[in-house]
Amino acid sequence: MTSATRHHGLAIAERAALARGGVTFVVSERGGFCSLGGRVCDRVLFGGVLTLVLLAPWLYGSDHAGALLLLGWGATALLLLWLVTFAFTGIGRWAWSRGHTWMALFFGLAILQLLPLPLSVEHILLPEGGGLSWNRLTRDPAATVAAAAKLAFMLAYFFLVTLSARSSARVRALELALLGNGTVLALLGTVNALSSTGPILWAFPSDSPSFGPYANRAHFSTLVAMLLPLGLARVLSEGIGRRGERLPLVLAIAVMATAVGAAASRAGLALILMSCIAVPLVMKWKGHGLRRTLGRACFILGLAMGVGIGVGGEKLGERLVGRLRDDAFAVRSEIWRATLRMIADHPVFGVGLGAFATMYPHYDSSNGMRYTAEAHNDYLQLLAETGIAGGLIGVGFLVFLLRIMRRSLSRTVEARPGSLAVGASVGIASGLIHSLVDFGLQITANALVFLSLVAVLLRLGRER
Repeated sequence: MTSATRHHGLAIAERAALARGGVTFVVSERGGFCSLGGRVCDRVLFGGVLTLVLLAPWLYGSDHAGALLLLGWGATALLLLWLVTFAFTGIGRWAWSRGHTWMALFFGLAILQLLPLPLSVEHILLPEGGGLSWNRLTRDPAATVAAAAKLAFMLAYFFLVTLSARSSARVRALELALLGNGTVLALLGTVNALSSTGPILWAFPSDSPSFGPYANRAHFSTLVAMLLPLGLARVLSEGIGRRGERLPLVLAIAVMATAVGAAASRAGLALILMSCIAVPLVMKWKGHGLRRTLGRACFILGLAMGVGIGVGGEKLGERLVGRLRDDAFAVRSEIWRATLRMIADHPVFGVGLGAFATMYPHYDSSNGMRYTAEAHNDYLQLLAETGIAGGLIGVGFLVFLLRIMRRSLSRTVEARPGSLAVGASVGIASGLIHSLVDFGLQITANALVFLSLVAVLLRLGRER
């Protein structure tokens, strides 16, 4: 075979791979040693991705600079490994989707907000008299730089997980790793919350609304709400194969639901109840019986949450009643009205990615006495920080998510990948719904899990 013929065959193979799902494989001609090195590096890459997503929740949700720096260096090392593997072995892959493109556009918008402009975009009056001309779209460049760096890390992780989770076995390994990690976190978090001798792990002030490694129990509940449907869909799926798999999954579901009950998070309880209904409904759409699956889901999750509330004793019961009576929407509605005023004043490009906390006191109806770094509605905050430009990018990303949900659910016909498509879709929907009243997806660990579920759907969407 001539060199030209070989290159022509490789070109055809690459085009066929792109048509199947946007992943290309470049085969090396340098011999078995390079091929072995490429396979080893590929496995190290997947192991590194698992390490990032599993480690992030343990570092207090990775919502502080130290943890972000550690995870960022890890992602950078994995990207360098991928580049070195391609350079020295000739074996490389490329994984890109419209989701990556929308995230890259967000990053580009943040860079645009940071660039100095040749004209003034706002004139700020100073208390001592005079004024200051501002020639950047962002009102807080330091905050926008930090937000852009975090977004760059998210994009790098999304690329790496899509790149490495390229087979059914690896998708299955990712699913089990996420479920196992969520179960251990829920178990230790419950023990920590109910301990009478003080915190066992993850010390927080006694009056803090924390649970497990998260400073806010609602954000821990967001994590569980995205993971629990994976196990629930697997348990409820008919023809699961080996029945021995059901008991560990039922235990994992029970532990996570118990933790949500112990955390007494209103949003968490609502999202878990939603999963009881949504998972059976989607499974019915795929041909499963509704009554049987709905009854099992409600029994398992209702019993588990009841146990979680019950084992907490009187103190936990009082906290749950207090949380249900607390009129949190009154406070949130004031924040949302102030956010709408911020959007009205900066409609096109917003105040700058990450600059919401800086600008909010100027719009607070209580004369700046209330401080909040988040709008408790990710969609309103996105419009406030990035304006119509960012809103259009956000709509594009949401359309992308809806399409891959539909594609993965329609193309997975077997029980195992079908239940995974159901669980991942409901988990993503749970995260998006919670973002209407909170900011759980702004927590780094939750965002990594969310992107992992998106990568799973991208992989399943290529199956026939």
